[in-house]
Amino acid sequence: MAVTTDNLAGAFIAARRGHKLVDIATLPVPADVDAGFAAQAEVNKGMGYPLAGWKVSLGEGGRPMAGLMQGPYLKSGDTYRGVHGAELRVEIELAIRLGRDMPLRPGQPYTREELIDHCDAALVGIEIVESRIADWTNVPFPLWLADAMGHGGYLLGPEVPFSIFDDVPALTCTVELDGDVLYDRQALHANGDPLVTALAWANRSVEGPLGPLKAGQIITTGSLCGGVLAPTVGPVVARLDPVTAISFALAEQGD
Repeated sequence: MAVTTDNLAGAFIAARRGHKLVDIATLPVPADVDAGFAAQAEVNKGMGYPLAGWKVSLGEGGRPMAGLMQGPYLKSGDTYRGVHGAELRVEIELAIRLGRDMPLRPGQPYTREELIDHCDAALVGIEIVESRIADWTNVPFPLWLADAMGHGGYLLGPEVPFSIFDDVPALTCTVELDGDVLYDRQALHANGDPLVTALAWANRSVEGPLGPLKAGQIITTGSLCGGVLAPTVGPVVARLDPVTAISFALAEQGD
């Protein structure tokens, strides 16, 4: 197990430092989800990433999953630079920012209301999905988890009322790339209420190697539009109507 974790973490660290992709055929696959978490933690440690944020989801059997979002954290108007040849996807999301620590509370799970009470802001966000794996069409989930579930970067949009979580279907997601509309549909979250995933992570049974939930961290709750593939780089406008539009650009390293 240790050899697999060390080899896998080393491959991802080298890819991140060298701004390169890794052939999936050369990567050892973690034995299970726990090994995937362990490898992800080793990558974060090796890169010296801050514990700045989380992307969360529910795995098989409803088990909470997470990838650390190390950044870059961008704002509207900025440029995200991906690795040459990487597949980039755009996800319109809702996020929360913790205003207080949320230590594990075994036997006394947090409620949705308590989760909101621990936050000091709700925000619109755009996640850029960019895996370090060259072809991640059929990636085993523990390997995907080791790569922080493909997290590339995150654009922080405006703060919004927490009531936005109560009626997601009232929103519309639109993604335009260089003037072409790639996506234009009603907002939809896989779990209905986007806060389900964040609450599940706050109520996980053990802290695990990724660390605790701390004040100031961002938790992004999952896509409202799936993963919209960007067929090329260029200027992007992502809209969550009627709330906001976020403009940014996709480019390759060195452009």
